[in-house]
Parts: sequence; C-alpha cells; structure tokens
Amino acid sequence: MDFLKNISLFQSDKFGIVMILDILIVSFLIYQFYSTIRRTRGVQLLLGIGLIWVLGIFAQTLNFELLDWIIDNIRPALVFAIIVLLQPELRKITGDMARLRLFRPFLLKTATDLDEIVEASKIMAKNKTGSLIAIVREHSLKDIAEQAVQLDAILSTSLLLTIFKKNTALHDGAVIIEQNRIACAGAFLPMATNLDDARMGARHRAALGIAEESDAVIVVTSEETGEISVCHDGEMIHPVKPIELKNLLNTILHEKKAGPGNPDKKFELEETGESND
Repeated sequence: MDFLKNISLFQSDKFGIVMILDILIVSFLIYQFYSTIRRTRGVQLLLGIGLIWVLGIFAQTLNFELLDWIIDNIRPALVFAIIVLLQPELRKITGDMARLRLFRPFLLKTATDLDEIVEASKIMAKNKTGSLIAIVREHSLKDIAEQAVQLDAILSTSLLLTIFKKNTALHDGAVIIEQNRIACAGAFLPMATNLDDARMGARHRAALGIAEESDAVIVVTSEETGEISVCHDGEMIHPVKPIELKNLLNTILHEKKAGPGNPDKKFELEETGESND
C-alpha cells in the first residue's frame, strides 16, 4: 500500500504533456480491459480481489496485525491468479488492441475466401433458403458480434449451409465473417427504415440497415423468391444473378472509396465461365 502515499501526479514540475499522455494511455487500457471482461467470469474474480485489497487497507489503518499478515501473504498470489484465471480475457484484449486502426498498416490482411460464400449463396438461392451474410471490411462489427452466438470457425460452404438450414435455431440471424473466419452466427442487425419496397422482408431491411451504418458488404438470399441481393454503402443491388455474384463481390471489396471527383460507383461485371447452379 506504500505506493499510494508516493503518488504525486499533480506536482507542478510534472504536470504537462507527458502526464496527460500517461493518464490517457492508462485510461484506454482500463477501458479496453473493462469492455472485455464486463460479461465474463472475470468480473467476479476482480470483485473478490478488490474486496481483499480493501480489507488490506482496513487492516493497516486499524492495526489488525493478524488480518494484515494474512493479506500480505495472500497478495503475491493474487497477481498469479489474475494472470492464470484471466488468461482468455488478457489474450482477447491484446488481440483487440492489435486490430486497432493505428496498427492496421503493419498487419497482413487476410483475404476473404469468396468461393465458399458464393457457392453457399448459389445453393441457398436455388433451394429458396433465406440467409444473411455480412463481410466485415474496415469498420468492426464487434458490438453486434458480441451479442450473437460466438463461433470463430473456418469459413466453409458446408458450415454456412448448416447454419442457415430451415427451422434451426440460427436460421433467422446473420452470419458475420471477419478475417476469413465465421466470427458469429445468429446476429441481429439494425433495420433500415427507408426501404419502401414492400417485397423486401426483415432480412433485406437488416442488410440495408447495417450497410448504412458500416462499410460491410452483405449478401442476402430470399426465402420467398430465391433471389440474391448485395448491400453496401447504404445501397442494395437487386437481384444479382448467381453467375455474377463473385465478380460483383470482388469489385466491391477491392474498390476504393468514392471521392469528390467520383461520387457514383458503377460495377462492370466480367463474363465468367461459371455455370448457374
């Protein structure tokens, strides 16, 4: 507890840019830590450690020698307990920090395997299976993914078909794909309110809603018509022929953001030798 007596952050000779930067870094780390553990068992562990810490201060203040001796002997083990018991949370924190925009230029970006998505979309369109697949680009959908069923699974056609199989628990939600992995399933996306076409149901409204709020690219197959739609940048391309889907997704995912001199984005779909399943 002696370090508490030595804190002198607000001495005039130390106040300045360095101190402000120090406070900002510590505040950011605390926020990241709290955001990660707030819905995990780590909260209970930290509450227990905090209680022991308060008891230690209480024992020192009132000169409870026996209690102070016990807590002094327990305190070194608390650091070990935090490292061991909060290992998954600590690993997640470091992973989240590595994905910050500041570090993205130094990271090797994993390309999304469009073949798996396209093949699954073709099959589901043919069978009139409703699906909603969101491909993350620069803007993270972490807040939405945290509320869904966590998977962190390898992207594959068979897994997508299994998730969206009719009458299953995850059929009605969205799949979020990030770094070429299925991050989660059963995600509920924000609905668009300006979709006037009465033929468009909840999936299309959700696809357009998240396309308005992020730069994600969303592929939708209709349960009623079997048609494929693609949403991005607040717009919906509908319907999309199965034979054109891969080229369209490639064009969108590799395009540059439209600038002042190029406000309208048009897509030239190259003819391919793929057959329409």
